[in-house]
Amino acid sequence: MMKPYLVGLLFGDGTSYLAKNKAYSVWIDQHERNSKIAERAKLEFEGIGLKVHYYAYGNKVRALVYSKKTYLEFLKIRADPVKYFKKLGPRGKLEFISGLFDAEGTVTDRLVLYNGHIGILQEIQSFIAEKINVTGHVYRYGKICGLQIYKKDHIKAFINKTNSIKVRSSRLKNLGDC
Repeated sequence: MMKPYLVGLLFGDGTSYLAKNKAYSVWIDQHERNSKIAERAKLEFEGIGLKVHYYAYGNKVRALVYSKKTYLEFLKIRADPVKYFKKLGPRGKLEFISGLFDAEGTVTDRLVLYNGHIGILQEIQSFIAEKINVTGHVYRYGKICGLQIYKKDHIKAFINKTNSIKVRSSRLKNLGDC
């Protein structure tokens, strides 16, 4: 069974494919500047006993596994991510959010978590407001939605409670120490 961080990462940037020869594959690609995220995906896949094909091509890095079980689990979660998220405990939810942020998050003077599934962003918005006292606002940008966190103290709380590689390696990381 995949851990919540890996599920969030795959929900954001993952791909699944069933080849004609019945090869079930799941993978994540990251730009080389985000290779730490791909490396973490590799470790997460290995942590559930999967052989990982990890390689660079062009300016990207890929962590790929062949596994029918993982493929089917990913399809089920992707079909209803809100149901999956609701079943997680608080720690699992924070891990899922960390993975999703590493896949879909943007760090500027604010944090924005983008995704096309408004329901999961609304669930995350409710959870972070209730459990870590972080107010975020969900906006629609055409087909894509974004959960935006822009208050400095809320950014600090998000940084301190999540384990996102992208957030922790950003220029905002020093806010979490205040």
